[in-house]
Amino acid sequence: MKKILLLAGVACLTAANASAFEFNPYVAAKAKYMIGQSEIKAKGVDEGKLKAHDSVWGGSIAAGTIYPVSTGKFRFEVEYTKNADAEKNIKGGPKMKVKTQAALFNVYFDLDLQGMPYLTPYAGVGLGWGRSEFSGLNSHLNEKDDGAAMQIGVGVGYRVSNHAVLDLGYRYITYGDFDKEYRVPGYYYEKFDYKPHAHEITMGLRYEF
Repeated sequence: MKKILLLAGVACLTAANASAFEFNPYVAAKAKYMIGQSEIKAKGVDEGKLKAHDSVWGGSIAAGTIYPVSTGKFRFEVEYTKNADAEKNIKGGPKMKVKTQAALFNVYFDLDLQGMPYLTPYAGVGLGWGRSEFSGLNSHLNEKDDGAAMQIGVGVGYRVSNHAVLDLGYRYITYGDFDKEYRVPGYYYEKFDYKPHAHEITMGLRYEF
């Protein structure tokens, strides 16, 4: 009997917590301007670095839930983001083309401002999966792979209705660094680090149900 009561109590607490989240879902869509930098760094006998800077547009979609606290709100969301292809000539060399995308789990904190209910500054972090593809170089360096993506940023929300919030933000994001190792026949091993990262300005709309 005690076990049944204990299980019933746990179930009630779980249901209460779940219902708190069920009644605060939201969806979001953002456009973004990405100021990107992509690097390929060689480690070994022929050490060096290739860099390409390019600025492109991108977009993201997200879905999440809101958990209110005394000083504001926590938001927990999953996000998928993708960018237009970045393509830039390397100084004294070929054109580097880079494709990037990521799926992230983000946590934000919205700070309540006393006397300014329509304006909400926020800060957030995110971790997840990223994929980047480097091409346009010689066959030795054209690669694509997955890696750990990460983002950290700040922004501000402006409430335009009971359900809709305009969002303007900035974040720094890495799209999944990865390494590749090659063996030059009869000579040595050489390792290349691929590092796609960017500063992003985002603007979008969040709809709270």
